[in-house]
Amino acid sequence: MKKYLALLLAIMMMIACLPSFAMEAQELPDAEDMVINYDDYYGQVLHGYYNFDCYVSEGNYRTAKFYIPENTVYNQPTVFIMVPAGQDTWEFFVNSGWKDVCDQYVFHAVLAETAEEGGQWGNIDDEIAYLKALRDDVSYRPFFVSFSSNFYAIAYGDTADVLMKHAMKNPGEFTSITCVGITGVEESFLTELENTPSKEAGKMVCDIPLPVFMVAEEKTPEIEKLIEYWKRANGTENVKYSCAYADEVYIPAPWTTKESMDNEPVAKVLFSTAPIEEYYKPENVATIYNDFMRTAMRYPGYGNGALRASQDIYEAGFKKFAAKVPGGYKEDGSDLYNREWYVLVPDSVDPAKPAPVVFDFHGAGGTGDEIAGRSGWIKVANDRGCILVCPTGSHTLSIRNVSDMTTNELFRAMWNTGDATEGTPDDKIFIRWLVDWVKENYNVDAGRIYATGQSSGGAMSHAVAYYMSDIFTASAPVSAMGANMSGPEDESKMTAQPIPVMCCVGTGDPYFRAEGFGSASAGFGGGKALIDHWTAKYNTVQKWEDFTYMNDEAVCSYQAGIFRNYVFRTAEGVPMLRCVEVIGKVHAYLPSEAYMIWDEFFAAYHKDTDGNLYYMNTPVVLK
Repeated sequence: MKKYLALLLAIMMMIACLPSFAMEAQELPDAEDMVINYDDYYGQVLHGYYNFDCYVSEGNYRTAKFYIPENTVYNQPTVFIMVPAGQDTWEFFVNSGWKDVCDQYVFHAVLAETAEEGGQWGNIDDEIAYLKALRDDVSYRPFFVSFSSNFYAIAYGDTADVLMKHAMKNPGEFTSITCVGITGVEESFLTELENTPSKEAGKMVCDIPLPVFMVAEEKTPEIEKLIEYWKRANGTENVKYSCAYADEVYIPAPWTTKESMDNEPVAKVLFSTAPIEEYYKPENVATIYNDFMRTAMRYPGYGNGALRASQDIYEAGFKKFAAKVPGGYKEDGSDLYNREWYVLVPDSVDPAKPAPVVFDFHGAGGTGDEIAGRSGWIKVANDRGCILVCPTGSHTLSIRNVSDMTTNELFRAMWNTGDATEGTPDDKIFIRWLVDWVKENYNVDAGRIYATGQSSGGAMSHAVAYYMSDIFTASAPVSAMGANMSGPEDESKMTAQPIPVMCCVGTGDPYFRAEGFGSASAGFGGGKALIDHWTAKYNTVQKWEDFTYMNDEAVCSYQAGIFRNYVFRTAEGVPMLRCVEVIGKVHAYLPSEAYMIWDEFFAAYHKDTDGNLYYMNTPVVLK
């Protein structure tokens, strides 16, 4: 019996050591077949291993594979893995250890593969074009909800140089890269980068920081040049440290300017001399993911993005909540959506005293668990002692065509500021419900409830000002010119109580470039219409025509640092409307903006128990 058991054990061990069998990738579903799960409203629709056809250029499609583990939700990290030539994609994914780590830590994997199964990687320029197209397509959320702020990439063997060159030419497209088996780049390529402008004025691509981990079988002069290149780009100190998985670690020098609030010095340079196979081990893969990749995020900020340290919202003190909330379409209230929101009550808040509350609304494709870190409001809430509420928006069941790809708006949570439809709730109903819930569950100063948000969340902040001035004290929309309203009849639904509004847009935002507050387009989406609406409502002294907008010679009220301010005051001097152009900012929300909004705007306004508005503790009287 013992002989049979020993033989069985030996056979089992042999089977365990055999390469995994290839798995057939599933085809992605049709966008038209999607349905809304009202009970699991924010859950990922797909789980498993899928084939994806990536459009690179006219007549040129390449394949890639997606792996979405069980229990993923919106906006998990995504790791792009470049599979070495001659290897089956699934077998490499399993045998390298990435599948186990992906399942354990619950993130998405995108596997870039050669043009032919088991073939060779081609011309490096063609492969860079493929990798760039794949990265862009995944950012459009093709049937799963990815979040480009936490896109990481790793390449092995003959793909390492491809990823390295792609990242050097496009340093803002990934948060970090790991190149295992790097050999170096030509001197002419390095020279080319020194003369290649980046997406920010005055900066070359060689000036843009990017966390980099390189592994080579030997440290050649070419590798030395790469290390020095990234040390310079990342602004590291010239002190060599080491860690358990890297022979050399170079850490960025601390910054002493205000820039460090929006761009933190987190781009390390790591290097090891080791065989490629050392980094196929699951324990090393897990270490790379947790200790290197996940330590940083690249948020939108300026043209090349804004690197900042990654922050776990639960470690920061957030709590997650969910409840069934009516959508507003059915009169009996039976159209219930399982909505979610996140609440931070910092230690700086005294539970015995009524505290101010800030609602922070995410943009299209975002979620309530990411906006607080991206916008910087975690730090503001802790420093200024306010409760922070971050709800997640709704989504709609409609087809979306982007980048030669048909997907569904179901994969992009955003804010519906208009009326409810059969498949989309009226988010104004949700926010009114949520304000009541917050008042019931926390010691809240009802006279100091504020709203802010970016992009679609900015539109929701405008909607708060239009329709909910009875319960909100002030609103600060960012990267949005107005709410998405159904038509002129919506004006009749607006609440009458006065509410001060601060509207912020970036001068580098492609949505507003050369227009911004200078836009005279009709409707609430244009800068002139926005300003005309509020200046007429409050009969301000300053009007649209008193200023010029969106250029370095603009006539404004004043400029403070990167903030160009246009202030519209009542005859009594109350700034009921303030417009801010953030110089150089793209479609983003900067932490420095959040501090400015609190210190210079929200903190100046409150309401008494009768709902009367005060500015700097003086009653606001409108005529």
